[in-house]
Amino acid sequence: MGRPELPVDETVRERALLAKALRRIRRKARLSYDELAAKTGLSAATLKRAASGKTVPSEDTVKTIATACGQDPEILHWYWRDARIADRGRLAQLRKPALPQFINGRRELSAALEYFYEDAGAPPLRRLTELAGGAHLLPVSSAARIVSRQALPASRQQMIAFLTACGHPGHLMGLWGDAFEEITRGSDVGRMPSVIDGSYVPYEQGGRPVRVALQYMPPVVERRGDRRMVTPPEGWLISSTELERRGATRLLSTEGWPVGTIEVIGNSIS
Repeated sequence: MGRPELPVDETVRERALLAKALRRIRRKARLSYDELAAKTGLSAATLKRAASGKTVPSEDTVKTIATACGQDPEILHWYWRDARIADRGRLAQLRKPALPQFINGRRELSAALEYFYEDAGAPPLRRLTELAGGAHLLPVSSAARIVSRQALPASRQQMIAFLTACGHPGHLMGLWGDAFEEITRGSDVGRMPSVIDGSYVPYEQGGRPVRVALQYMPPVVERRGDRRMVTPPEGWLISSTELERRGATRLLSTEGWPVGTIEVIGNSIS
């Protein structure tokens, strides 16, 4: 009978969760470390270290173990991502980017790209290139300069390839591509679409739906040197109570509207 496995190192919670998940799928597959080593081609020592909680194994190692244990590697990916983020500690030091419509200049765009890279778990650069679709879309050297804020992508296509590699939501790709083109070519035309005045924002107050009248205008974008200066959108709420104002303000802020630009101008609800 083999020696009992050491307890998972709990120093970093996310690393511990990954280690426990790896142990769980191995036990479910009823494989010893030696048997798992034979199936994966990895050494038993490497497998034990991956499930120790003391370090974050490579994503390839995690996927190999998952496949050998008959599990979907994608399930383990999120454990790996969270463990990698916690282990690096860099993401916590970065500010979450604004919506692409509000990115001002090269510096903010570069910072946004670093955030997306760290939020993806900061995969090795060669892996990032693979996820982007190949070196013809995102060379390793270009990826290195982008994640270190030394350069922006060379083209809109490379920008999209980088975001794809970072797992960024597809429905925002076009907006980020537009932001890249405006910033790099110096266009001073704003992209935020106008919204019809007098629309209504629905939300719940004490179990009953409340409609709050809303009027706002798109932001104004002007160019000063190499920076796009964005004047935030102006918004006005017509609400009958402070509670309703707070609720609508909260809802709008989740959509990217700066809370400071929302102002109550009436005391009735249509």
